[in-house]
Amino acid sequence: MNETQPSVKDQWIELKPGVPFISSQELNRIARQQGLCLAIAQAAVYDEICQAIDLPEDDVDQLTQIYLSEQGITAQDQLQPFLNSKSWTEDDLIYFATKGHRVSVFQSQAFAEEVELRFLNRKLDLDQVTYSLIRVANGDLAFELHQQLLEGEASFEELAANYSEGSEQQTRGLLGPYPLSQANETVAEKLRVSQPGQLWPPFFLEDIWVILRLEHWEGARLDDNTKEAMLDEIFDEWLNKRVMRYLNGNNPGALPN
Repeated sequence: MNETQPSVKDQWIELKPGVPFISSQELNRIARQQGLCLAIAQAAVYDEICQAIDLPEDDVDQLTQIYLSEQGITAQDQLQPFLNSKSWTEDDLIYFATKGHRVSVFQSQAFAEEVELRFLNRKLDLDQVTYSLIRVANGDLAFELHQQLLEGEASFEELAANYSEGSEQQTRGLLGPYPLSQANETVAEKLRVSQPGQLWPPFFLEDIWVILRLEHWEGARLDDNTKEAMLDEIFDEWLNKRVMRYLNGNNPGALPN
């Protein structure tokens, strides 16, 4: 070994800048034994992202000022005591002040094109349906109740409260709004092709007769809130995969762009 090159054992880790704290060898042991490896791997990925995303100087200055204001630092003479209290350098301050924005920019650059596809694949989970249901064990009764509904002799709410044998009796037959995917598969298929107010004839489902009516269908929209939620979801999945590659000792490859 080159004598001018320090060994791993002699490389020191600092908690306070400029003050040696512990050797890298000891830090490795502590990270393993105290369960810190996952957090370190996650931090490494976030650091990769922040190193990769360049921001205009004006944005950095603005974000830094916003961050300091949120911390109650409003005067220049408060800055250094604040940094000292955190054991930070000015570079550390900029990192924390801009981290969230850099990650947001990275998410949009790397995964925005996947959002629409994810939305289409998940639409049935996001669509909300409200429907009315009556369940009775007796088939003759089911057809009699259906006939009363067709002829307007009684309301759905009244019949559900008096005759339904499921938990929907407590809500006078009304269920939802729920994601369509939460409904029984046969019920979901009928709701999917229904118009609001459409009443289905009784059908047998497993061990009970069902009368079904769609009340309202609220289709999911790819609005800003949904886009943001899906972007976060895609990013979290990618982050977890990259972290696991680090933990397994594999090369995670280049960041997506």
